[in-house]
Amino acid sequence: MALIESSTKPESPGILKAGNPSRNLANWQGRTAEIANLKQWLNNQNISLIGIEGIGGTGKSMLATKIYQDEEIKGFTKRFWADVSYGAIFTDVATQVLQDFGYKVPEQETQLVQTLVKCLQSDEFLLIIDNLESLLQTDGTWGSQFYEDFFTTWVECGVKSKVIVTTRERPELPKRFQWLPLSGLKIADGVALLTALGIQGNLEEFVKLVDGYPLLLRFVADLLIEEYPQDPHLKRLENLGLGNLQQLLTDKKVVGQHRRENVGMVLVLDASFGRLNELQKSLLQNISVYRGAVNSKAAVAVCPGSSETEIERELRNLVKRSFLSEKLIDDGRWFEFQPVVLVYARYKAGDQTEAHQQAINYYQSIAKQQPWQTKDDIQEYLEIFYHFYQLADYDSAFEAIRHCNDFLTLRGYYANQVELYGQLVSKWKEIGNINNCNYLDSVIQLGNAYLVFGKYKQGLELCKEGLEIARKIGYFLGETNLLISLGNFYQYSRMDYQKAIELYQQCLKIANIPVNTLNKNIYLNKSICLNVLGNVYNSLGEEHNSPNYHEEAIKLFEESLEIKREIGGDRLGEGSCYLGLGNAYNLLKQYEQADNFYQQSLEISRETGARLDEGSCLNNLGEIHKSLGDYQTAIIFYEQSLDIKREIGDVRGEANAWFNLGLSLEKVDREQDALGAYRNARELFQTMGLDTDVQDCNNAIEGLSQPQKPVVSPRGFWGWLRQLWRWVRGWFRRSHKL
Repeated sequence: MALIESSTKPESPGILKAGNPSRNLANWQGRTAEIANLKQWLNNQNISLIGIEGIGGTGKSMLATKIYQDEEIKGFTKRFWADVSYGAIFTDVATQVLQDFGYKVPEQETQLVQTLVKCLQSDEFLLIIDNLESLLQTDGTWGSQFYEDFFTTWVECGVKSKVIVTTRERPELPKRFQWLPLSGLKIADGVALLTALGIQGNLEEFVKLVDGYPLLLRFVADLLIEEYPQDPHLKRLENLGLGNLQQLLTDKKVVGQHRRENVGMVLVLDASFGRLNELQKSLLQNISVYRGAVNSKAAVAVCPGSSETEIERELRNLVKRSFLSEKLIDDGRWFEFQPVVLVYARYKAGDQTEAHQQAINYYQSIAKQQPWQTKDDIQEYLEIFYHFYQLADYDSAFEAIRHCNDFLTLRGYYANQVELYGQLVSKWKEIGNINNCNYLDSVIQLGNAYLVFGKYKQGLELCKEGLEIARKIGYFLGETNLLISLGNFYQYSRMDYQKAIELYQQCLKIANIPVNTLNKNIYLNKSICLNVLGNVYNSLGEEHNSPNYHEEAIKLFEESLEIKREIGGDRLGEGSCYLGLGNAYNLLKQYEQADNFYQQSLEISRETGARLDEGSCLNNLGEIHKSLGDYQTAIIFYEQSLDIKREIGDVRGEANAWFNLGLSLEKVDREQDALGAYRNARELFQTMGLDTDVQDCNNAIEGLSQPQKPVVSPRGFWGWLRQLWRWVRGWFRRSHKL
């Protein structure tokens, strides 16, 4: 019976079902006390988060739907329903909530948590998150840092809006969380439900027997109505193989450690499943391999040999028996499981290897080819990743996501990379299979995403561990990539520039070792090392005001550019070199040359879609115009850079752009705007733990906040001089008298 007691745990980023709840409230009965409690809590300004907790099938979602649709509950400007039963990632949930509530979506994923909190604080909204247990690990801990950050922040500072969650398990959260444990219906309410459905017999005894378990009551009713529409009497259960239901549910040996409702649910599901024809059974088991709603085309893919028309007819028959629910969307009919029934169907299916492979084949057949514009365009690859992951074929799962990794990087979907590569890294660690190249490549991609998010400590430790493994197994390409990643962490966090140089130089030494087929890629990494070394020397030159560092950087960038041209086909790398050369000449105050290199880099970044480099070029063009005193043009470039930095989630780049924008705004006497820019920069630097940059922001803010010294006009000066002369003359006369 544990199959019903357990919850479905998606093991990769899933699908969000958003909008209005799909639950049908026809024949609603009872829950008067529970509704009264919820209404009271919704009116309590000190409660920001409410949880409805109960085992699967107790009606948590139905109760939440009742509250969501209750017109008597006033005061909420807007309402939003998010079903995360298939493990939707936080980015998707937050984005859709913000859009629905009319709040601006930040271009940068790293700002979604704070932006969603601010949105909920700004007005009286109602947000319901259904099936929260899907976001938790088997031990009850959060499966996503983003969700944990949001809920922890919300219970600490939430006001105005209310968030209701339904869950089988309580997440780890501070105590300011109001819980409503949900059990079965009261006997009278259960009797009223069966009566409304047309069921006859000793209803009171039956409701008491199953502890008023709503899903079980509904399933029994649907089973009787489907099999005996003229006489749906409880005595007919004997004919359906449920004649011993009472004996089983009162036998302590049978119930044992399991809940009575769960035992009854399995027995009723078994009886109902046994009445299905062979196609219906096969269909139900095979489509359970999918996550999210399916249409007839997806169902046919895992049930070959039947027509689409026949499959859709049987899907609708399964809806009548409550195995599935149905909804109409613009592109046709879609079918999905209730969570409890999904667990049962997967249990009955047993080994689903073949169904997973059929699902993979289906998604491969409909996968969109490049170019891709939005994440929806690569959804099929995310599903392929999921099915390979369920098959424990982690290498194939890795290949599926690597196929669209460049797109995720260029478009700034770093949260997805954290989720996907994080899953692979954790699983390979769990099974002890970390001495392989795909594991290390996943570590590198996860580390790069951490770098953008400003999670320097986590990324540093991760890459250090990876470097040891790469050296152990002789994976030279992985070793060079990890040395570069580690150097980046030391450089961008400003922890230790010399350590960064040391790591990059180690990479250069490896790049000179002939390693056959990997030589080209490692040679390319040599170019990257030269590039990042140039960046470090530029940073050191800025810090120590030494032209020698910049001149050294120019040599490195020029050598890197030569390698990229020699290898050929690396336009993205060429653009990065031009950017570095522009930085060096900018710091040397040779602005004309700097502008020329920035323009070349900008052209290539737009040609290749390299949004990160494009944003940096725009920021640095702003730097040139600021240095030349053309502050209005500088402001335009900084604002364009900000748009891109936010879009791709470049936290450090956005923080720098805000600070630079503040400097230019200050120069054109837009002091309030400058204060806002400095504060935005400070907030971002604080999230990354960059104390030096935070102090720079504080100094700038303090400078603007201090009362300005009065400017003495010429007329005022002469007046002051006359007063001084009168005082001196008076003092002289008094002294003379003495």
